[in-house]
Amino acid sequence: MKIPEFCDLILSVDKKIRYVGVYHNENVYHKLQKNVKSYFTNEESMISVKTEVARASMRRYMVEKLGEPIFSITKYPKVTLVTLYCMVTNLVLLSIEPDVNPDDVINKVLGMIKTHGDSLEP
Repeated sequence: MKIPEFCDLILSVDKKIRYVGVYHNENVYHKLQKNVKSYFTNEESMISVKTEVARASMRRYMVEKLGEPIFSITKYPKVTLVTLYCMVTNLVLLSIEPDVNPDDVINKVLGMIKTHGDSLEP
């Protein structure tokens, strides 16, 4: 599946998903939900993605003892950020409204990753 189509598929899960980004083979692809204004500039978005890639890399050190990471969540007053692991080196990054139950979104997106994650291409 093409990554832009995958991003659209994820955005269709819930209108309160503000942003979806896919870090794939060291490239970043992203889309915003229609009619949503980003809190970040493009430069700040790239810094945020690079920071999350570094955090994900740090979590890889625990794999031997804890197993492969599945997802991580950071909640802020204005937004909830979710990082989902896709294959070993790829990530799916979500920004969702803070009033949404992240478990519902995460479970749906994990299903999409399971179905399409191995076939993602630019």
